[in-house]
Amino acid sequence: MHLVLKLILLASLWSSWNGSAVTTERGTASFTVDGHPFYVYGAAFFYERTPRDEWRSDLERYKALGINTIDVYIIWNWHEPDARTVDFDGHTNARRDLRALFTLIHDLGLKAIVRPGPVIRNEWRNGGYPDWLLRRPEYNMPLHDILEGRYPATATYQNAHADAAADEWLHNPVHLKYAAGWLHDALVAIEPWSPDVIAIALDDDQGAYIDNDTWPAPHWHAYMDWLKTQVQSTVGTRVPLFINTYQMKVTSSAPVWAWGNWYQSDAYRIADHDLSQLMFSTALLQTQPNLPVMSSEFQAGWLQGADEIAPRAAAPENTTLALHEMLQLGVHGVVNFPLQDTLNPAGYEAPWANWFYAWDAAFQLQGDTSSRAAPTAAFGSLVQRAGPLLATLTPREDVAIAWLGDAYDPQLMTSERFGALATATIAEQQRCRALALTCRFVDLHAMTLSQLRATRVLVLPVFDRSLAFTPGIATTLRELRRTTMIVGSVDRARRFTRSSTGGVRDAALLVSPDGNAAVFDVFNAGTDVRTIPATRIELGHKSYTVGPITLNAGDARDIFLGTKTSYHMDVLPSPLPTNNADVPITGTAYVPSPHDVAVVAPATARVGVDDAFRDGVQTFVMDNRRIRVVVSGDAGARVFVYEDLATGGNAATSIGLLRDDVATPPTPSPRDYIAPYTHPMRTGTFNRPYACRVLGNGVRADLLCTYDAPDLGPQPVHFEKEFILDPNDAFFRVRLRCSVDAVSISGTTATSYSAGKDLWLTFPLQGPPTADANQGRSP
Repeated sequence: MHLVLKLILLASLWSSWNGSAVTTERGTASFTVDGHPFYVYGAAFFYERTPRDEWRSDLERYKALGINTIDVYIIWNWHEPDARTVDFDGHTNARRDLRALFTLIHDLGLKAIVRPGPVIRNEWRNGGYPDWLLRRPEYNMPLHDILEGRYPATATYQNAHADAAADEWLHNPVHLKYAAGWLHDALVAIEPWSPDVIAIALDDDQGAYIDNDTWPAPHWHAYMDWLKTQVQSTVGTRVPLFINTYQMKVTSSAPVWAWGNWYQSDAYRIADHDLSQLMFSTALLQTQPNLPVMSSEFQAGWLQGADEIAPRAAAPENTTLALHEMLQLGVHGVVNFPLQDTLNPAGYEAPWANWFYAWDAAFQLQGDTSSRAAPTAAFGSLVQRAGPLLATLTPREDVAIAWLGDAYDPQLMTSERFGALATATIAEQQRCRALALTCRFVDLHAMTLSQLRATRVLVLPVFDRSLAFTPGIATTLRELRRTTMIVGSVDRARRFTRSSTGGVRDAALLVSPDGNAAVFDVFNAGTDVRTIPATRIELGHKSYTVGPITLNAGDARDIFLGTKTSYHMDVLPSPLPTNNADVPITGTAYVPSPHDVAVVAPATARVGVDDAFRDGVQTFVMDNRRIRVVVSGDAGARVFVYEDLATGGNAATSIGLLRDDVATPPTPSPRDYIAPYTHPMRTGTFNRPYACRVLGNGVRADLLCTYDAPDLGPQPVHFEKEFILDPNDAFFRVRLRCSVDAVSISGTTATSYSAGKDLWLTFPLQGPPTADANQGRSP
C-alpha cells in the first residue's frame, strides 16, 4: 500500500505541472513558461564531464552570458553502472548527484530541458546504454563492439534505416522492459524540480536525415509512440515532448514536436553552403502547424577529433551569422551545444572521441573565455532585453514554398527522389535570399485549407515531372487556386509580391501577432563592411524609416519598430570574464589538473592513487622532483598527463599515451552500421578497466597494470604494462608484455612487440619514445 500511495503522490505532483506550454495567438504559435512568452536560450551542460565542485561556478558563468535554460542528458549507464546500482545522489561518484544539479539549476533561477534517452549518443561510451544489458543475446551485438564502447547496434541502424531499427527495438523485450524502468526512475528522480522542466526529449537524433527511412515509417512511429507512452506514464500528458532531428523527410509527420540540430561544416567561415543548409534545415521545422520553431543543438563549429590536439578552427563571427539566420527564420529557442569544453571521465569516451570533449566553445575547460564568447553573450543580451517579444514574433512572409515530401505516393518517393526534391527546394529558397524575399516552407498535407489561404503566393518546386500529386493534394491545390497565386518558381512569384524588408538581403521583418510591433533583423555575411541605405518599412498602418545601417563583416543589427529600442550586436550588456585569451587546448601545452604538485625530496619517487581529475575513476599519479605522470587505470592504463614540473607543459597527447592493441585487430563488425564514420584510428583497449597495483615507492616508483581482453582472440589476451620512475630522471620507462603479438600506440607512433617478450619503452619529455634493444631485460 505504501508503494501505491507513493506512486499516486508522484503522479499528482507531476500532474500539477504547469511550467511550459505552446500557445497560439492570431495564428502565431509561441512557447510560454509560467504563463509568459519565453525565448529559450539554452546551453548543454555535461555535468558528468565536469568536476562536482565546479558545477555552480560554471552555471553562474552560463547565466552571465544570457543563458536561461540548461539542457541536461541524464545518462543511463552513468547513473546505473551495473545491474545492482542506481545512483542519483552521488554516493558512488560525486558527479552522479543529479539531485544536487537540479537544486543548483533551481536556485539560479534557470529552467531545464531533460534528455533521458534511453540512448543519448553524445560521443559517450555505448551511447549511454548499459553494457551489462548489451551483452544479452537479445541485442545481437558483438562483445568487441560493446567493450570498445560503441553505440548499441540498433541505434547505429537508425541512421539510415530508422523504421527497421525501430522494429528491432519493439521486438526486443529486454529493451522494452529495462528502458521503461529507466525512464521511470530518471524522471521520478527529478520530480521535485518538475516545475523547472520545460521540455523532455525522446531518445536522441530520432527521425534524422533526408535519406533515412522516416516516411511513412510505421514501425518508427510505433516506437516513438511507445517512448512517448513511457514518459507520459510518469510525467503526465502536459509536459511538452520533442525529438531532436536534422532534415527529417516529412517533419510535419513527427509523432511529437520536432526540434532541429545544426552544426557548421569544416569551412573556417560560414558562406553560402552553410547558410543554405541552415536555412533548409530550419525551414523544414516551419512545416509543423501550430508549433514554434526550435533549435535543440546548435554549434558554429565541430568537436575535437579522435586523435586531434584541438578542435578545427572556425571564425567566431559564425556564431552571430548562424544565430541571426535562425532568428530570421522564426526560431523561438536555441540550445548552444555545448557552451563549454569539458573532459570525458576516463574510459567513458566512445572509441572515435577524444578525452577532451572540446568544441572551440564559448568557455574553455577551466572557464576561460574564447573568442566565441562575445557573440554568444551578445545574442544572450538580446534575449535578456527582448526575449518575451522575440518569443511571439514570426517572419512576415513574402512567398510560401511548398515542401512536397508527403505530396506524392510514398511508395514512389525513394531517398533519391527526396534528394532531388531537397536540391530543387533549396535552389528556390536561395533565390528568395538573392531577391531579398522572405520565404516560408509550408506542408500542403499537414496544414488546413484556411491556414494555406493566408499565403498570397505559393511556389511548387519542380523536380520530377513524372510524379503526380496524391488525390488529396490535387484537391487542396484546386481549392487553393481560388485565393492564392500558385507558380513553379520564386522568379515567377516575384511578379506577385514585394520584399517586406524593402529589398534588403539577409534581413527579415519579424512581426508580433497583432501586427503593431516588429524587429527588423539584418546581418552581414560578407567579408567587407556593408552599408545599407535608409529603407522604408510598412508595419500595420504606419511607415518606418530604417537606416542607414553600417555593419562590419560578420555583424548583425536588430531595430525594433513600434517600440523605442534598437540593438546592435557589437554592444555587450556587461563585461565578460576577465580572461579572454584564446588559448587552444593542445597535447603539449596543457595540463588539465586542479592539483598543485608537492615537491618531493630529490632522492625519492612516488606513486599513489589519486582522483587527479576529480572524475571518480581509478587514477595513479607518479612524480619525482622533475616530472609527473598520470595513469588512468579505468581507461586502458593510458597516460593522460606527462608534465614537466619546471614549465607545466604536458607531453602527452589528448587521446593519451600507450594504447594497447593486438597486432591484427578484429575488423569492424557488420552490426556497427556507422563504422565508416567511427573507425578513425586503432582503438585497442584504450577504455578498458586495467587492474593496477603499486609495486614500489620511494627509491623507485613502480606501477603494474594488467588486463585480460576476452574479445581480441580465440583465447583471452593478457596485457601487462609496468611503469617505472626513478628519483632524478626527466623521463619514465614502461615495460610492455602481451600473450600475443601486439602493438603500443602513442600519438601517431606505433611500436610492435612479440608475444611473450618484454618491450621496454623510454619516454623523454621531448621527442618520440625509444625502444630498449635488450628486450626482456630490466634496466
